[in-house]
Amino acid sequence: MEDISWNLSCRYNFWLYGPYGLAGIIERMPSRFTIKYLKKYGATIGEECRVEKGIYMHRADTKIPFKNLVIHDSVYIGHKTKIDLTRRVTLHESVIIGSRCMLWTHASDYEYDKMAQPHYTEHTGEIEIFDYSLIYSGVIISYGVKIGRNVKVGAGSMVNRSIDDNCFYGGVPAKMIKKI
Repeated sequence: MEDISWNLSCRYNFWLYGPYGLAGIIERMPSRFTIKYLKKYGATIGEECRVEKGIYMHRADTKIPFKNLVIHDSVYIGHKTKIDLTRRVTLHESVIIGSRCMLWTHASDYEYDKMAQPHYTEHTGEIEIFDYSLIYSGVIISYGVKIGRNVKVGAGSMVNRSIDDNCFYGGVPAKMIKKI
């Protein structure tokens, strides 16, 4: 019965408010239903994955909302993680994303000309995190970043450049601390 209620909430809010309405329902639903409804609305998710309550999908597609989310087997996504779906986000096998992380596939920029008129530009890029990487809580990952295999990124770091395999990174911006 509870599943039917969440199904109706998803359908109604998607119809009424579009992808942001659906994302709001996904954020509030219990984690035992999250993967089912992410898949139903376009995400590709492998076996034995776990997504905690509070995941928020930013800029989901208007027709197939979560089509830009690709999660391979045995991935864990922590509580209150925000994922921007302007471009594709791929999490390979056995990746762990800690709570309250943010994965941004776009960045906006306003520049002013001589007449003080704003010009809006947007930069986008896919995010890809490879096998056995561990992203600790509170990490921000910027657009266009690829994180190699067996990488650890320290809590509260900001990753704005791609990272090689077998390293520990930390800081703002993230820098290599040591080889693993």
